[in-house]
Amino acid sequence: MQDKKRKKSKRVILIILTVIITLSIVWILFLPKKRTEDFSRTVTVTKEIIRDIIQISGYIQPAQQQNLQSPGEGLIKKVAVKEGDTVKKGDLIFALDNTYQTFQVAKQEFLIEKEQLQGYSKNLELMKLELESLKRALRDRSVYAKFDGIVVSFDLTEGSYVMPKDNFGVIIDRSFFKSTVDVSERDVPRLKIGQKVILNFQALGDEEVEGRVTYHSSIAKSSAQRGSTVIETKIVVDKLPENVLPGYSFSGSIIAGEDEEVLLLDQAAISYDKGEPYVERLLENGKFERVNIEVEAYTPGTVKVLSGLKEGDTLRVNTPGMTPPAW
Repeated sequence: MQDKKRKKSKRVILIILTVIITLSIVWILFLPKKRTEDFSRTVTVTKEIIRDIIQISGYIQPAQQQNLQSPGEGLIKKVAVKEGDTVKKGDLIFALDNTYQTFQVAKQEFLIEKEQLQGYSKNLELMKLELESLKRALRDRSVYAKFDGIVVSFDLTEGSYVMPKDNFGVIIDRSFFKSTVDVSERDVPRLKIGQKVILNFQALGDEEVEGRVTYHSSIAKSSAQRGSTVIETKIVVDKLPENVLPGYSFSGSIIAGEDEEVLLLDQAAISYDKGEPYVERLLENGKFERVNIEVEAYTPGTVKVLSGLKEGDTLRVNTPGMTPPAW
């Protein structure tokens, strides 16, 4: 009787084990599996315009500049202009008292006339040279405009007592503007006279100012600021907005060539088969296809696509540690 019970218990246990094993097999075989792509992310091929430019920065200066300094010591006899005035070349700006110099000229002219009346000629040439020197000293008591321009930052009043080299203002020529900038030696092969220049000033916001390259040196120099060898390059701006003043700093670029459209790709999407690059491109049906491509280095983590893909293509990036599917 007990033997029958033991046999029956064994059969029940065997049946239970069989059911458990069967359910386990069914679970493994028919449980929905996550697709490989669920464990991956995707990236898109993008298009970018690469501008062939040379970055520059510097300070803008007028075509010409005249510092208005006192030519000597004395009282200011006449002030002929004020700040903001437009002047022509040769216009009087201000003059020092010249009483003493006028007297010296008149005295020398009298002595020359006396010498001529007395019929002496031995010292006459020397006396005439001295007269010219005295006349120059008389002229040098006045300051004249050296070119057509505008008087800026001028502050001087008649009767003021001044010393030699005292500064009272500036005349600038706004017919054009210029600047000398440094170009890195690696950019020099792309640098040419006549190239277009685009400048940006903080005073103008997003407004751009156009200029051109007029000269670059044939001798390089070391730049402590850049930490490299540079070439001095001169640029000219024909017209500058009134609110941009000489001395303002700018950043900008020299247009060295035509813009280039390129396709860019995250390097993480690229796999290699025997050294040849390929990617997995997403199809409309949700599956991926292998595509052989040509690429070249661009920036860290990004490559330039030369062939095999187009803008907007979606590519799979395998999760680190995953084994790529066999092809």
